[in-house]
Amino acid sequence: MTKGFSGMAIRRECCRKFGSQYSLCGVRNLGSDLTELCRLCYVQVTVMKPEKPPVRDTKQTTRRRYWRITYSNARPDDDPKLFKDRDAMAFCELAAGLPQMGYDYATTIHLYPDDERKLTEFPPFGRSDVLVLTTRPPLHDKVGIIPSHRKVIHGAKTELEDVLFTELSKYVAYCTRKHVELSNYGAGCVKVAEPERWKHIELYEYSGAEILRHYVGPEPGKRVENHRSTIAFFLRANGIPGINCDFVASFGMDGNGTLIWNRLIRTRYPHWLASPRFVMAELIYKKQIPPKPLTPEFVDEGDYVEVRLLT
Repeated sequence: MTKGFSGMAIRRECCRKFGSQYSLCGVRNLGSDLTELCRLCYVQVTVMKPEKPPVRDTKQTTRRRYWRITYSNARPDDDPKLFKDRDAMAFCELAAGLPQMGYDYATTIHLYPDDERKLTEFPPFGRSDVLVLTTRPPLHDKVGIIPSHRKVIHGAKTELEDVLFTELSKYVAYCTRKHVELSNYGAGCVKVAEPERWKHIELYEYSGAEILRHYVGPEPGKRVENHRSTIAFFLRANGIPGINCDFVASFGMDGNGTLIWNRLIRTRYPHWLASPRFVMAELIYKKQIPPKPLTPEFVDEGDYVEVRLLT
């Protein structure tokens, strides 16, 4: 034992490490050896000088938070519940990289149909927080789709939704399940050949939200034969006026496209989450999606979906 340490010190150390009751523990002195042997449990214990307590880092800052924004998945004649939400798996794929960027998950904010809450009724957001939406925003579902239609997303009437829609509308002027039209600013971000073909797109409603036709002016263009594709969007905007935090929207035009798109971002473009940008992409289906896949990892193979970035 190190000179200067008593048998009682050995007892205390033994009890601290192994949970023994030192009142029942005897200690046999092994002379000048560096260890003592507990007669009760026969565990060799090395006595160390007590270390100074760690100094608290007063400069440590609070970690940023990310909040999930979701909409109700309840039918029009059903009572919306907190757990009846949309696109949870897509959110999990997209948000997987946020903790590595210094974000902690806050919670989910559910926007109920026709809810009219004010901003003061929502949780307080920090300046470094980010709100994450992985559902197609119902910008014009109430006017563009028959209300009882099963493809409609029932939007809210909250001040938070108004703030987020104002930011989205800078890039997307009109958005329903059937039609998407970019704003002039959004259309100006398209960098591929024939950019005018991507300003106004009509989609099938019952065929995986695939592109039906492109509109150039008032007339629809011809659909490319044997070319199955859909569109998807990603937006990160910082310092949103009215809430003074950041916003990420990442969505396809239906549930399957939204999941595939966010899986692709997680595996190929995770850096998009770090800085402001607007991305529009064409997702080209190269072959039929496998039936009942256990996970979205089939997207990683590259045999099913090809990504064409348009912006």
